[in-house]
Amino acid sequence: MNNTTRCVASLSPLVLLVLANLSQASESETMVITANRTETAISDVAATMWVVDQYELEKALNTGADLKNVLGQFIPAFDFGSNARTNFSQNLRGRTALVMIDGVSLNSTRNISRQLDSIDPLNIARVEVLSGATSVYGAGAAGGIINIITKKAASEDLMVETKIGAATGFNNSDDHSKQIAVALSGGSEKLRGRVSFAYSETGGLYDANGNIVRPDITQTDLQFNDTVDVMANFEFIADEQQSLSVIAQYYNSEQDTNYSTYLGENLMGLFNPALIETREGLQLNEQPNTERMMFNTQYHHDDIWSSQLLVQAYYRSESIRFFPFPTIVKVQGSPLPGSAYPIYGASEQNTSVLGAKLALIKEFETVTATFGVDASEESFDADQTLFDQVTSVNSGGMVFTPAQNVQRYPDVDSRYAALFSQLEMEVTPELLLSGGFRYERIKHEMGDNVGVLQQHLSQLGFYGNGKPETIKGGKTDYDEWLFNFGGVYHLNNAMQVWSNVSQGFDVPDPAKFFGQGQYDGPNGEGASLVSSTSVATSELEGVKTNSFELGWRMDDGDINAQVAAYISLSDKTVSFDKTSYAVLVEDDDKRIYGVEGQAVYQLSDAIYTGINAHYVKSETKVNASWQDLSAAYASPSSASVWLGYDEVDFGAELRVNSFLSYEDDGGAKLQSYTLANLSTYYALAVGRLNFGVTNLFNRDYETLWSQRSQMLYGLSAPKEIFTHNGQGRTFAISYSATF
Repeated sequence: MNNTTRCVASLSPLVLLVLANLSQASESETMVITANRTETAISDVAATMWVVDQYELEKALNTGADLKNVLGQFIPAFDFGSNARTNFSQNLRGRTALVMIDGVSLNSTRNISRQLDSIDPLNIARVEVLSGATSVYGAGAAGGIINIITKKAASEDLMVETKIGAATGFNNSDDHSKQIAVALSGGSEKLRGRVSFAYSETGGLYDANGNIVRPDITQTDLQFNDTVDVMANFEFIADEQQSLSVIAQYYNSEQDTNYSTYLGENLMGLFNPALIETREGLQLNEQPNTERMMFNTQYHHDDIWSSQLLVQAYYRSESIRFFPFPTIVKVQGSPLPGSAYPIYGASEQNTSVLGAKLALIKEFETVTATFGVDASEESFDADQTLFDQVTSVNSGGMVFTPAQNVQRYPDVDSRYAALFSQLEMEVTPELLLSGGFRYERIKHEMGDNVGVLQQHLSQLGFYGNGKPETIKGGKTDYDEWLFNFGGVYHLNNAMQVWSNVSQGFDVPDPAKFFGQGQYDGPNGEGASLVSSTSVATSELEGVKTNSFELGWRMDDGDINAQVAAYISLSDKTVSFDKTSYAVLVEDDDKRIYGVEGQAVYQLSDAIYTGINAHYVKSETKVNASWQDLSAAYASPSSASVWLGYDEVDFGAELRVNSFLSYEDDGGAKLQSYTLANLSTYYALAVGRLNFGVTNLFNRDYETLWSQRSQMLYGLSAPKEIFTHNGQGRTFAISYSATF
């Protein structure tokens, strides 16, 4: 059985919005739901999309892997995941992906990379992944779109879904995880719904040598983490033409650990890495978490002015908390050598979004036209808790007592609006064309801000009766036209070629660009600004990406194959200052080109094999010369190969995943590793018993995020702090049943 359903979607602004209203993935590999909300043959559409269905997703998750790792294995152009909570730099075709649940974006103006820490797998019907920059959905989709489609009630009959499971590497009593989940669905002819509750608890992660993995004090990890996901959806069918659906979710993923990275007494480990170790004894009341609430309402009418009307309104709020992180600055009068002044701080960042989408779809004899509008308002704020200096420093980063609360980033209020139009035309029975435009306007209102050190010193009375100078906020706005055009040509009944050109646009993180300031004083600890990146003095430019793609596919019974070559070009390169972590936008062209593909062959009714691969080259133009993109941000080429057996009562699949080492022109290197996972199941009289193994051969390696983390944070502290080994061989067992 194929592990990934291949699917493509025409470049319509609603291709992902309408998917949010579907109840289940189509079992047919030859059909896809497109913008007109009707089933359309894959052979009739002109862009690359991968669909991971519920069955294959569950099979991979039963090995003990999480969602971001599974998608990294299944989607050729999506980078491998890691054990961390973050999916930062887990690129799609070398660029940032827009992640959604049922058409509601999880990306924000302050783009914190926790979009895949968002949902329990029990609630996922399938995952749709559209590769490449696209004008389909607006800002944030330079690399493509990942849309998580949730389960809905499949019928009017009462249905119960259950799952219980556990995982361990048999290292010690801390090395175990467990999960339990249940869902009820059903209803009547007019009204039906589904309600679910899922709880999971992870223990410590241990590497191939039996040592606990070093905690991630930057983007945080998922060791000793409790997750709750409560979801409910209801669909009201008024008549044959009208339907209304409502979806609500509460998600909370929170750490509760006793482990931390010990930096030596008085943080001497920052100067002598031999003192750094992972140990118990952490005292921290408020630990890292991701908490999210989401509401999504959709209305559909089949006959408004002889057209289909689609309306969606949604609200999302989230709170994201980080781990205390040490910063060493200099303050005149500090008793430490060299006027060193250590500060421990942990931020909590809050976002709320209210939005709506509307589209009108009109079908003519050979043409389908779509017109619509998107709009949203977003508010962001961030605080930072500063901890008692003596306690946190003397304990080596193990004991934290809150002492102050300061502003971490400037507040950001954003408004977004877009108009779009799309045409799809059947030119001949063999040739179909699609094209359209999108006009979008983005406005940011930045609040005032004061440097964290200055706020801290001011609360201590360092400036006497004076106050540190404020970095003024202000308003910025952007407007952009985006276009797309594509076509597909039928070579025969089983084979097609397609091509498309599309544009994407994004504004780099304004909260990490504006509000940065250099103050006076012997070490920059003064109260007066010397320079700043305020709205009045600095311009944050948006980044436009042009994407070109040429693809071929074949679905001929036992053989299913697809390959696409692409190139994406942008006139800016975005990175981060490795000292202040502020956003940097350089006027350096950036190009990413590559080939992605997959082939699956059914050897017999029960035995199958497959391979997917992605070759990618990432470059930036510096001083008129193309150079390799920094390894901290570049995607490595990768591949997966699998062999499986699947029949009614028993199934097993072995999958091997690997990526090629990548070294940039500066010598920074991402070191390759190869991992094997095994998944099996056995059907019982009621339900199914699942067994899986991750890292089957107990490979000793550093995760991709660990290697990137050392490059991103290595200037501020020894790399040993940011070294996170991969999880060793782990066994998972679970029981699942549907009644």
